[in-house]
Amino acid sequence: MIITSAVPRPRSSRVIEVKAALAARLQSDLAHPGRRFFSARAVAQRFAVSYQTAHRLLAELQAEGLLRREAASGSYVPGRHAALRGVQFVFHRRARRKGSFGAHLLAQLEAALAARGIAFTHGWPAGAGAPRLRSDHLPVIWDCRAAVQSAATARRFALCLNDLPPAGLGGGYVDAVTTDDFSGGACAAELLKSRTGRAGGFAVLGGPIGDVRSERRIAGFRAHVESARVVCADSWFLEAGLARAAEVLRGPPVGVFACNDRLAEAVLLACREQKRPLPPLVGFDNAPIAEHLRLTTVGIPWHSMVNQAVALIVDRLQGGTDPARLVSLAHEPVLRLTC
Repeated sequence: MIITSAVPRPRSSRVIEVKAALAARLQSDLAHPGRRFFSARAVAQRFAVSYQTAHRLLAELQAEGLLRREAASGSYVPGRHAALRGVQFVFHRRARRKGSFGAHLLAQLEAALAARGIAFTHGWPAGAGAPRLRSDHLPVIWDCRAAVQSAATARRFALCLNDLPPAGLGGGYVDAVTTDDFSGGACAAELLKSRTGRAGGFAVLGGPIGDVRSERRIAGFRAHVESARVVCADSWFLEAGLARAAEVLRGPPVGVFACNDRLAEAVLLACREQKRPLPPLVGFDNAPIAEHLRLTTVGIPWHSMVNQAVALIVDRLQGGTDPARLVSLAHEPVLRLTC
């Protein structure tokens, strides 16, 4: 009797193709060390192969050094990402201005991190540029697009607040907690229409021309009140609002939407100076000045924004390498005396 050894069946072109696709993912510049990779079940479902084939391919990739597998944990891109020791706040210099949106947000975040024993430092931008981002700290960025883009270009994790991450591949590393400015502008229009019983005759005092947040808030307002007259200030500050307030009040308007609370303050002060009645007025942000002046405003949900930001910070500091997350929060209209 002649005994012959079994000859292994040749690997199908489909299995060769699947393994090549998995290896290409692991060797790509986008494969972040420590990031979770497909499980055998996920490979089987995604590439339409059997579970046994998927398990065997992952084992081969591990043996070749392209994959790290941990019992009862999963599969990971090999290598270790740089450990983060704390947070680097990169806030626009407006945050140094007492009572501003940025100052309020920064103070709440500092208090929340201090309560958890998380170290933080500051890197204030100079002009339109970005400060040097520390390699051992997680950048937490407000109103500094240059810093957001710098983190995205370097393919390093960062968190941006009240803004969207940049488009493109690098954006997959930038977490974001934000609100929808378009929806906020629409909320302001609904508040004024409800208060006045009118569908037109409104004016808008916007932020600087070209500022995306201002443009989105105005667009949301005009989606409900197409005829609204728009005047734009040169900055978000009170002084710039005062320079344009008389133009906004010309007419006079049935109601006014100011794209932030400092601009709303300018409208209020201009009415007092001119000794004229204040038309129904809605601001935006619910910054501390809004409470002080009893301004009706489309509020940023501060508590939720800080809690969501801290949760994302803690995850990254603990070594989380999942793709970036975008958290969009609903606004909270705050009704006070001005509307």
